[in-house]
This record gives sequence, structure tokens and C-alpha cells, in this order.
Amino acid sequence: MADAAKAFAFGPFCLVPERRILAAEGREVPIRGRAFDLLLALVERRDRVVSKDELMELVWPDRVVEEGNLTVHVASLRKLLGSGIIATLSGRGYRFVAQAAEIADDGARRPMPAPSLLPQPLAQAPMEPGSPPWSGDLPRPLTKLIGRDGDLDRVAARLREARLVTVVGAGGVGKTRLALAAADRARRCYPDGAWLADLGPVEDPRLVAAMIASALGIDIHGGEVMGAVVAWLAGRRGVLVLDGCEHLLRAAAGAAEAILRSCPGIAVLATSREPLRAEGEELHRLQPLGAAAPDVAITATRLPDYPASELFVERARAVLGEFAPGDADAREIMEICRRLDGIPLAIEIAAPALQALTLAELRERLERRFGLLTAGRRTALARQQTLRATIGWSLDLLEPVERALLLRLSVFAGGWTSESAAFVAGGAPEEDEVCGLIAALVEKSLVQADLTGVQARYRLLDSTRYYAAERLSASELAEARGNLVRWLARAYERAEADWPFMADDDWFALYAPEIENLRAGLAWAFGPDGDERLGVELVSFTEHVWGELSLAGELREWFDLAISRIDGATPPEVAGRLWLGRCGWLAPGGSQALDASRRAAALFRAAGGPIELGRALWRQAWQHVATGNLAAAAPFLQEAEELLRGSRGNKALVSWLRVRAMARLRDGQAGAARADLEEALSIAQRLRSPRDVALTLGNIAELHFAAGRTAEAITVAQEALASLPPVRARSAWVQHIGGALASYLLARGDIAGARPIVAERLAAARIMGLRHEVATNLESLGLIAAIEGNLAMAGRLFGHVRSCHARRGTLRGVGHQAVHDRLAEMLRQHLEPGELERLAAQGAGLGEEEMMAEISPVPWRP
Repeated sequence: MADAAKAFAFGPFCLVPERRILAAEGREVPIRGRAFDLLLALVERRDRVVSKDELMELVWPDRVVEEGNLTVHVASLRKLLGSGIIATLSGRGYRFVAQAAEIADDGARRPMPAPSLLPQPLAQAPMEPGSPPWSGDLPRPLTKLIGRDGDLDRVAARLREARLVTVVGAGGVGKTRLALAAADRARRCYPDGAWLADLGPVEDPRLVAAMIASALGIDIHGGEVMGAVVAWLAGRRGVLVLDGCEHLLRAAAGAAEAILRSCPGIAVLATSREPLRAEGEELHRLQPLGAAAPDVAITATRLPDYPASELFVERARAVLGEFAPGDADAREIMEICRRLDGIPLAIEIAAPALQALTLAELRERLERRFGLLTAGRRTALARQQTLRATIGWSLDLLEPVERALLLRLSVFAGGWTSESAAFVAGGAPEEDEVCGLIAALVEKSLVQADLTGVQARYRLLDSTRYYAAERLSASELAEARGNLVRWLARAYERAEADWPFMADDDWFALYAPEIENLRAGLAWAFGPDGDERLGVELVSFTEHVWGELSLAGELREWFDLAISRIDGATPPEVAGRLWLGRCGWLAPGGSQALDASRRAAALFRAAGGPIELGRALWRQAWQHVATGNLAAAAPFLQEAEELLRGSRGNKALVSWLRVRAMARLRDGQAGAARADLEEALSIAQRLRSPRDVALTLGNIAELHFAAGRTAEAITVAQEALASLPPVRARSAWVQHIGGALASYLLARGDIAGARPIVAERLAAARIMGLRHEVATNLESLGLIAAIEGNLAMAGRLFGHVRSCHARRGTLRGVGHQAVHDRLAEMLRQHLEPGELERLAAQGAGLGEEEMMAEISPVPWRP
């Protein structure tokens, strides 16, 4: 074989190994991870058959995986590339069989020897030549939008005229695809971009606001979620897509109205099977794709004139590779499109059947199936009946074992893996055989495969999932849902065991994708036909997944519900995890947090591992450190150390070291505190935990500031914030680092640098419901007001924050204490004692909203 080429070209594709890119017609094709490795391995060994064992060793080195993973990846590659690229040689392996050429460094193409197996012509990549790359905040489409140019223009125009546009149409008609294309076009006029909130998997109307918050990437800890969403969007210009609203009409309409009333720079683009009936709503009714009337003569050259037949031909080529219909075929195709009523999803489901049927056979089967629904009438079928019948017909074509698996897969609200599919299927075959069944469903376009993550994940289209679930009996549905919850409990039990030791990104990639299934599983478990005891156990394993996804509001809701169901039969380790998780998201220093940590520690002493008990103990210690009771904290810190150092380096030990460092700093042991933090930073870096790295750097910055090294404190705090990606930098557990940075800048006299940070952190803290951070930033605003001569405002802010701290009873951080001390000193210097107390009393009598209204005329915002 020749030396490694710069790139390989075959058909419209160009494979670039060094950059790990597959391109077609100048645009990148979405393929990454194991699928890319598999394709490259086959191309590089194009001169021979590559055995399954060799491929598994090349693609999954040093890992034990089932052969079914290879089967699924090959099926997905064939779906992406078309036929005639990868051949299967029974009992021997796979071979790359397309005509191809090597591209050298100088750009010259060197033809590669033709494979001995004759390849089929290659299908064209489903992309629009010359169109701009899809923007990053919205899902990237895998196929081009056919027959919707006029609709796209009209939706875009409506969106410019009205700020709420709803694309309305039957299931499967292409509402989501059109809305995403329209949002991508519209975002060019909106500097803050576009966001997609997929409401399809949501069953509880109360979660609509949480789904929007999640789509925006904001972390909400307390308070009213929609109010926080509105506050975050108020100063921004962007497009929010609410997809799949038909089952949540009232909640979706309420959310849209709330956003549009208070956020003048936001446009909302919704999709639904019926109007939201919200104030100011403009409708765009999306019709099926056009097909020729029955009396119109159709030839092959006229197929592209009709969007329905154009889509059918494109999808047929995607699965067959070569597809050049003649005039007789054109008449069959148009009849099929008419029978499918031009519904894109129905066409996309039907076209892959050409792998097993002729056009005539496909048309005949559709007629037989739909004749039952039309009761002998020759009129067009109802949209919904057509889609239902098309999916039902596709299910009927499956082998019984394939159909049984797909029906049970309908209980997944989100995606799944082959392992979870095998578990939920219950009596179905083992995982390796399930992989083969999934691969067959992928080839039939009934299951979508995503091979871009650390493990292959699959999902059903929402319409397919809905109709498949209808075919399950009540007992089968309950059994499958119960299996789903049991699977989730097993998966998240493993997640909690992995969390102390696994890199943050690796952990997130494995366990965060199950969030939609988690919501659905918990909704069933605590519903009228569910299993509450199973739900309580599942909730107890979910502290970290809610936290990593910045869904603190849902964490509190589910943990409060599960705690309310604790009884004498609840295992102590389950109750312990619930109280520990509840404690982690309560404001430090309060009686509730201290009580929760005590309960957790007592329960883990009865039944729990060393890390669980160690976590409960350091949290109990932290409640005392936060209030300055160092003597009470000492024994808990000592006991926790013995437990946490007994395991290899872990995130719980990092947290314990940070708590002890803060206790030592308050006790005047700066050197010992620095040693603790350096050890914590080393462990956090070794564990690849950006969150713990940032938090530890934030503590080190406090250490510098306490020693008078203000410049070093600013540098380290900036490094802490820069170490996090933008979304995580907005997370609740790093808000105080930004506030501390502002306090350091104020100490240096840099008002211009501090002001925008304080404004941003104040807004974020209010959105997230972090009352202690709100008070901290208000105090910084008080100091800015005093420096700028607004003593009346400064005095009221001083009194308001002082009353907040008195109620909480917690100590300020080092930087925040410096802000407080300087503000108090300035007010005492420039105000008479009686005047200061009068202003302070006014501020103490104001609630948070009233205090914000007081400062709103002042240009605090950057």
C-alpha cells in the first residue's frame, strides 16, 4: 500500500485523515468518533477484506465491545454514504469497494486500483451546494430542505413583521425542519443567535419553562423559573424556537407571551399541530409537498417539478445509490406520493422499502393498506390517518422480533444505547443480538443513529414513538416503563459511583444524555400507575446529573418529593443520598442545610460507603465554617479526612480540602490553607475536573487577597473564570468567583473594570435565585455608589445587605468583607450617625424587588 495520503476522494466525498473530516461538495459531512475511525480503517485497507476482529481492534483498541457495535456502525455508514461503498463478505468481514483516488500533498490525484468487487455508483450527498454552513446553536440538518423555498420565505417575512410565528401542520409534514431553517436564516439579524427548546419529549406542562432555561444554557436555583428566563432574555436579541407544542398548548402559549411582553429583542418561532392561540400569534400553515394531479401525464423528466416526487427520488438514491427511474417508474412514484398525501415523513419512511420491494409492489402494498382507511373512497386520505397508516404499515413489514423491540423502545422519551434497549426489552434477545436488530431498524429508517458521542445512541422520531406506543397493551406499557426506571436506577447508581473519580467531560458525555428518559421515568414512577418506591430510589442517584446540567430547580423539586415519600421501609442509604443531595443546593449556614447534612451523616453511618459518609461530614463541617463556628467544624473535618483519604484521589477529597483550607484561613493559618489548596488543585487537574479547578483557583485568589496580594488575586480569579467554557461559567457554583473578582478590582480602585462584572453577576444571581450572591453584588454596588458620591443610595444598599446577612448568619468571603468594611468606613466618614442609621433602616425595610427598583434608574448595567 502507498504511503499515507493527504486525503482520499471517492464519488462526491473527500476523506481527510489528519483533520478527521469527511466532506462532500465543499461542505463537511457530520461524521465523527468511531464511525470516522471505521471508514478510515476500511479505506486505508481497500486492497483486501478486513476481518471483523481486526476492525474491532482498530476502532476500539484495548476495549472489550460487542460485535453488534460494529454491525450498527457499518449500517450507519451505509446509510450516510449510500450503497456500493462497503461490501459484506459473509464469514470473512468487510471491504471498501468504491472507486477512489488518493490526493497527495501537492493536490495531485493518484487513482487507486479498482477493487475486485464491482462497486455500485455512489449516491450524492444530501446537501445543498453553495448554501452557507449551518449555525452552531441549532441542530445541523443531515438532509437538504426540498420543496420549501416559498414556505421558508414566507415564514422569514412573517417573523420580521410579527414576533410570534407558529408553523402549524399535520404530524410528519416537516414543521421542525422548516422552523430550524427559518431560525437559521433569521438569526443573521439577531446578534445573540437562536436557541431550540424541544418540547416534544416533555409531558409535564410545568417543565416548559425549565426546558427553555436549559435551551438557553442558564442555571436556575430558586424562584420562579419563567421569571428567570425572562430576566435573562430581557436585554438580548435572538430567536427562540419552541418545537413540538401541540400537547402543551396552554403552557407554551403562556411562556411565549411572558417572553414577548418583557423581552423586546426576542422573536418566538413555534411548531405545533394546532395554533397556540397566544396574543399576537401569526400562523403559517404548512401543507404537504405538492404532487401531480391524477390526470397529469408524468414522465421521468418531470419528477423534479413536484416536491413530493423530488423528495422520494432523493431518499431512494440515498438508500440505493443508483436510482434512475424511467417514464413507467415515474408514474408509479407519483402514485406512491399521492397515496402518501405528500407528507415528508411518510415519504421518508416508505422510500427505504425499495431495498426489498419494486416500485409497483410498494404502490400495491400502500393501496391495500390504505384502502381499509378510506372505506372505498378515492378521495385523499386524512393527513393523520396517512401518517398513522404509513408507520403502521412499516411496523407490519418488520420481523416479529424487530417489531417487538421497536414497540418497547417507544417508552424512551430521549435516546438510548443498545445496553439500555436490551434491558427495557425485558425478554428480548441479549445485547449483541439487540445491536443487530437496531442496525436493521436503522437501515429501515425507523430508528435514527447518532455515532458522534462516546457511545452509539439511537432514537425514534416522535411520530414513530407515539404510534408505536399505541400498539403496546396497558400491561406491556407498564412493564416497559418499569424496566426503564429500573434501568435508569442502575445507570445512575453507576453514575454516582463514577462521579468522584471520572473526568467531568467524560462523565457528562455518558450520563447527561439520559435526562429526557429520567424525566419520563420519574413522571411515571410518581404518577397514578407508577411505582413510588422505585422512583424514590432513582431520585437518590441523581444529585450530580441535575447539578452538571444546571437544573437545580428540578433537583429541588424531585428531591423534595422523594424525601416526602420516605418511610420506615426506605433503605437508610437511599434516604441518606436524598438528604445529602438536598443539602448540597441549600444556602450554606442555614438551619435547613445543617439539618440535612446531619441526617445524611447519621444515615450513612448506618449504611453507606466511606465517600458518601465523608461527603456528608464535610458538608456538615462547611455549615459551621460558613457561620464562623470553627470549633464545631473541626471534628467533622477530621473524621471526613480519614474516610476520604482512604480512597484514591477523588472529587470529594478536593471539596474537603477546600473546606479545610477556608477553615484554616479564618483561623489565621494561611500557610496550611495554601498547602491544602495546592493539593486540591493538583488532584482536580489530575481528575480533569474544570469545576473543581475553577473553585480551587477561586479559593487561592481569596488567599492572595487576604495576604494583601491584590494583583495576584485578580490574576488567579480571572484564570479561574477563563478555565471554564461559557455555559459552565454561568453556573451557580462559580458565580461567587466573579463577585470576588469585582471586590478585588474595587480594592484596587478599578471602578470601570468592576462595574460590568457586578452588573452581570447581580443579574445572573437573581435569575438563579442565589439570594446570598444577590446581597454580595448589591453591597459592591453600594461601594461604587459611595465612591461616586451617591451616599443616599449607598446608605440604603448598606442597610439592605446588612439585614440580609443578619438573617442568614453567615460570614462574608475575604474580598466581600473588604468591600463591606470600606463601604461602612466611607459612610461613617461622610454621614452623620443619625443620617446613616436612617438610610440603613430604609434599606433594611425594602425587599429585594423594591431595592432593585430603587437602583434601576442608576446606570449599573454595563
